[in-house]
Parts: sequence; structure tokens; C-alpha cells
Amino acid sequence: MIGLRFQFCLMVFIAMLFIPTVLRAQSACPTEHQINASFENGAAWQMCWDSRKRENIVLSDVYFQPAGGEPFSVFNSLRLSQLHVSYDDSNVVYNDVTEFGLGGGYVSQLTQADCPAGELIDIGGLKRLCTLLSTGDDSYTTPSETRQSQSLSVFSVSQVGSYAYLITWKFFADGSVEASVGAAGALQRSTDDAHSHHGRELEDVPNKAWLSHTHNYYWQLDFDLGESANDDIVSELQFITDRDGRRAMTQTPLLFEAARSINPQTMRSWLISDKDNGQGDSAAYLIEPQSYGHKMVNKATEPHTEFDFFVTKQNDCERFVSENAKYYPDCDENILQFVNNESLMGEDVVLWHRISFHHVPRNEDRHVMHSHWDGFVMQARNLHAQTPGHSGQESTASLAAIANAQALADMPVESKKSGFGCGVVGDTQKDQDMVLLLLLILNVIYKMYKGYSTPSARNRIFPRRATSSFSPVAGWKYASTRSPSGVVP
Repeated sequence: MIGLRFQFCLMVFIAMLFIPTVLRAQSACPTEHQINASFENGAAWQMCWDSRKRENIVLSDVYFQPAGGEPFSVFNSLRLSQLHVSYDDSNVVYNDVTEFGLGGGYVSQLTQADCPAGELIDIGGLKRLCTLLSTGDDSYTTPSETRQSQSLSVFSVSQVGSYAYLITWKFFADGSVEASVGAAGALQRSTDDAHSHHGRELEDVPNKAWLSHTHNYYWQLDFDLGESANDDIVSELQFITDRDGRRAMTQTPLLFEAARSINPQTMRSWLISDKDNGQGDSAAYLIEPQSYGHKMVNKATEPHTEFDFFVTKQNDCERFVSENAKYYPDCDENILQFVNNESLMGEDVVLWHRISFHHVPRNEDRHVMHSHWDGFVMQARNLHAQTPGHSGQESTASLAAIANAQALADMPVESKKSGFGCGVVGDTQKDQDMVLLLLLILNVIYKMYKGYSTPSARNRIFPRRATSSFSPVAGWKYASTRSPSGVVP
């Protein structure tokens, strides 16, 4: 009996080794918490969701399956780690995630109108989460066709004070992911000083100014690309412009924990790639902060606000960007303290990204605000061999456009820039040689002219004509090339 039991357990263990990781992850996730979405191009997303009292929606075990491919691990977890609000009068700073929480009783109930043609999911017995498939202009356009792409949106709404936050994750059919937050509701704070420089007086609301403030959204992104969680590589990309206006890309691996700032001048971005396969085409995701707003920096009391992007070694107690020690007393207080120069080589790395929005109240915000959205895209790279959804066969119109562009590129006409900044165009090599010879002669004459040290000497070689000027009173007047003293001016 013991022998049979041992054989059975051994068979189960061996079978588990051959079960794909994605299936094991899905089996660990309760059925009611699984999200599975398939697209018309053959791609699919699979993930598990949970609602927590602080962050509300946390997505875990996130897999992407390219069309005709195998499921590919992308994230261990995704969450909004902190929602930091700082008012311009410096009297109030909110850390909404840790002070109030986005989950529990703060999650708003949704109706089918909030989730058109989507699926409403229960959180605590109420419909509070929406998964929605939609089609948008996010695929490709050629001379003969326009192909739209599908995407999956997962969102929930949290009402914190006067604000309603629409926290959304959007998963595209090409493997890209967009994280965003829409802020709606009503303005929160005001002052009785109607002329305050920290806000604005709104129409029909006398003797009061509504205060400007900055929303700082911090996302925690635990990438686990591919089969192993401990071989992801984070690199910083920059484009350095030289004196001739050319831009050269530099790629610097971040080997230790780091805190970095957005730099529009060098178009700084960050690439998260699976282990180096030696060919430079490992599966990867690019975070390019194209919408970074007006960031709020307060080094005196909140030094972490100086930075926008952080890379740390995974640590379960490093959960919140700020006020972390309130829930983990044995752990550090904020994200900047998490960055303590630990090596990232062979470790499970976690990324943290901040996007800011400075909200200056306007008349249109009175009573109810329109939603203002902020976020960023994690662009998939090298998950496909070609444009997703495209057959690989060029249409007749596309081939004609390509051939025309190639013909223009192969024309013998060349444009060169001379030493005088003139554009010189020649139809043949002989014409170009003649033009260059003339330019050389002109250059020699110019140097001869510059070579005479005295004005009188130059005047003997290159005599000046009489100059004329016009006066609205006296009419035209002619002046000699010489001044009364006999010296050429």
C-alpha cells in the first residue's frame, strides 16, 4: 500500500513539472477571480485579480499569448502603490492609498451603463469591477487598408473625499499595456482668500479661491518576463544630440537599485527585457514617459518626489511608495529608502513609476469636474516576428508606394552643403565638380581680400563706388567714398 501511494505521489509530482506555468498560475487563482480575454487576431491575455483595502485592484500572474504562440509570463503583479496629492499652499498633503485606501467601502458600485457591453464582477457582493473588450485605432494603416485592434480594459472606481478615481489597466492585442488614472468628482479644498496666489476664484462663487494641487500617481510594476523571475534586465535609454544635430542612442544597464528622473532633453526611457539571448532581440517592454505633466518636487519633507522612476530588488515589505512603515514597522518608510544600492544581478526586480498632473481649477470644474486622465504605456517589443494581425503580404498599393520611395532615394541628384551654407545641386558628377571649382576660386578671392591689412590697401584693389542715401526731406543725397579728413570710413 505504501509503495502504491509513493508511486502515485511521484506521478503527480512529475506531471506537475510538465504542466505549463500559466496553467499552474490559473489553477492557483479561484475561478471567479480569473480574467481571460481572446482577440480576433488570435492573441490572448490571462490574469488573476484581487481587491485589497489599500490599493483596491491588484492584478497578478499576468500572461500574454501571441497569435499562434505559447503563453508568455509578463508580470508577477500590477498595482497603484500610492496616490499622493500635494496642495500649492503646502498646508495639506494626502497619501490616499495609505491614509484612506482605494478599496473596501471606498469602491463605487457600477452599472451596466458604466461598463457597456462588458462584464461586471462582484467585489464584496456588489458590481464594482468591469472588464471590457473594445476596438480602437491602435493597430496600423497602409495605402490600401486600416486595421483596428482590440484591447481589454480592467477598471474600478474609488470615491475618496470629493474625488472619484477611475483606475484602469488596458491590455492591447499586440502585448502592450497602458496604466492610467482618471480623476473626476469635485474640487476638494478652498480658501476664504479670494485673491490667493495658490488658487483661483471661480465664477458665481464669490469670496473664495479653489486651491491648485498636484496629483502624483505611483505604480508598482513587478515584471517577470519569460520562464524565470530572476533574469530580467533593466536598461536606461538616452539619445544624445551632437553638434551636427545627430542623435546617438546609449543603453546603460542598471546593475544596482536606482532612482531616476525623467529627462526630456535626452528623451530618457527605460527598457525591461528578458535574459540576454545574445542576439539583441529578447522579449522586452519599453516605458517611454511621453506625458509627464508638471512634476511636484519637495526635497525638504518628501525627498522621493525628486524622482520619477525607481528600480528595486523585490521585497514583500516594500509595498507603498510613502507611509510604508505605518503598515510594515520593520521596513523602510518610503521608496527612496528602498533604493539602498543592492545588486540587481540575478534578482527579481520591481519597477516603480510616477506620473504627475498639476490641476489648476477652472470655471468648468465647478460642481462636477470632467475626468482628466494621466498614465503611461508599456510598449511590447520583440514579442512578434512582424506586425500583429498582418498577413505579411504587401498589397499592390503598398508595393507601389515602397517602389516609388525607393526610386526617389536612388535618383542621382544629390544635395550638398557648401562652406558658405549654400545648397548646391548638380545633375551629374561633372556639374558638381564645376560648381565646386567655382566655389574654390571664390574662396581664394575672398581670402585675398581679407589678406590686405589696411582699409586703404583694400580700397586700391577693390575701389568703392559713391554711396547714396535718401532723406524724406532733402531727397536723394550722394556721399563721397572719402570723409572730409581723407580717410575712408
